[in-house]
Amino acid sequence: MKQSVRILRRFTAGTITATVMMIAVSPTIAQTADEVWGLHQRDMSVGARMTGMSIRGFAGFGDYSAMYGNPAGLGYVDGNKLVISLRGFDAINDSKILAGGFDRDVVSTSMDNTGLGNLAFLYDVPVARGKLVGGLALSQTRDFSRGLNFVGENVESTISTSFLPFDNEYSVNQDGDLGELADLPFAAFNGGIFEYYRELHEQGEYPFYSAVVPGTLIEQSASVSESGEAYELNAGLAWQATKDIMVGASVNIFVGDYRFDYNFTESDIFDENTVDQYNVILDDGTLLEGFNELDYQQRLTSDMAGVNLRVGMSGKLSDRFRFGVALESPTWSYFEESYGEQFTTRFDLGGSVSYGDHAEDVGNGFFEYSVRSPWRLGVGVRLEGGIAMLTGEAEVVDWTQLRLSSDEGGEVFQEVNRVIDSEYGIALNYAFGVEIEVWFIDLRWGMAFRSSPYKDPAAISPPDGRQIGDRRGTSFGAGIKLTDGIRVDLGLHSEEERDVWDLYPSDDAGPRQESRFEVDEMLTRRSAVLQLTVKL
Repeated sequence: MKQSVRILRRFTAGTITATVMMIAVSPTIAQTADEVWGLHQRDMSVGARMTGMSIRGFAGFGDYSAMYGNPAGLGYVDGNKLVISLRGFDAINDSKILAGGFDRDVVSTSMDNTGLGNLAFLYDVPVARGKLVGGLALSQTRDFSRGLNFVGENVESTISTSFLPFDNEYSVNQDGDLGELADLPFAAFNGGIFEYYRELHEQGEYPFYSAVVPGTLIEQSASVSESGEAYELNAGLAWQATKDIMVGASVNIFVGDYRFDYNFTESDIFDENTVDQYNVILDDGTLLEGFNELDYQQRLTSDMAGVNLRVGMSGKLSDRFRFGVALESPTWSYFEESYGEQFTTRFDLGGSVSYGDHAEDVGNGFFEYSVRSPWRLGVGVRLEGGIAMLTGEAEVVDWTQLRLSSDEGGEVFQEVNRVIDSEYGIALNYAFGVEIEVWFIDLRWGMAFRSSPYKDPAAISPPDGRQIGDRRGTSFGAGIKLTDGIRVDLGLHSEEERDVWDLYPSDDAGPRQESRFEVDEMLTRRSAVLQLTVKL
């Protein structure tokens, strides 16, 4: 959540008066580059064995997860197998609140989820010479769950000033009435977040007052959550090209869903905002007096689907040394999104006013767009000696190749793609793993690093050495062969990611106040995969 707000969009502005009303407009919207990049992030591993070593398996492993890393590894599978796993996941968010005047420093929030990890079938085709193995698999590749919740008091800033229009975002007609407003201020104005005062305009002053009087002590609370999952459906085939070389390919279908919910509330719990300091007149003549509470909500739901192709080669230089190369095509994805925002202001006298609770309101709508992800190149090596196996791998991703397109909003997507070209760069991901056989138990350990997409991460990161967007993971695992045809494996993985973002909203025009409400997040994702493999 690097962007200040995840789903604020630009809309066609409507003509309004100083009374609160609703109009219908047609949206022109777009995702940001960082949001789309986030939806294309994957787990470092799938399956219990690979999870226990934090690897994709580029060197070539006889495991169903080869279709997620290097499909040539399927060629090392011995016999027909049925694989099923359960996956548990939790996300812990340890955050520092950097807002001046806010009385809370550290907030910790957790979310958890449990479900299917994978289901796979591998078929070792009987052939006269060499090897031919096919496979089908369904694997969870990402859990988007994360959350942030807090309550505290603030005397130095308020979210209500984040919606005030810039001088070039409103007009006043010859009669002194408010004529037009830009998109974000328009919706906030209709929700009672700020009001226009003609007498201020006539005096040559800025003609708007926010609902909360600056400098008053208010209670602020926020609830932010992300949820959803992504899966890959794989169909793969590997064969023995020569005595020491396996080659393979897989077709991979990517499906997923994502939801973002944001709710920010400010309350005048100390009654420092009086009835004579702020009032709103509705178009039916109703007078609302004195700020009591405001509530700002956002939501985004996204359904996604895509397809790509992986090809790979794995070869033996000796009985102990194996190497592999895997190439992944771009993922051509299609996204359908529905989005909305709602403003509500409650008053000491007269009731409340709300905007955004109708489908035709500014800020609500539906959108479709396409994404093409970059090519990926992975290489890996594997060294065996005695009871131990060591493996290392690296992957190169050129994020400047990420592209967004749509039949609508072409100019907006051109700007997003321009940002990708100027700010994104080449990412290098790497991992190391070890597997040790002790009696009838296989013990595993691994570590992995996923680089941020930014060309210059230090330019957008706080000066403490930890870059935004980098992911660091460690893992442990074990496997037990219960019988000649049944084995159980467990993989435990933990990764950390740093993020800094702003809870106060902004749009394309930029922040509308100097005070910011930054949250410095350290997100820890933990997963456990319990897997059963049956040889048929």
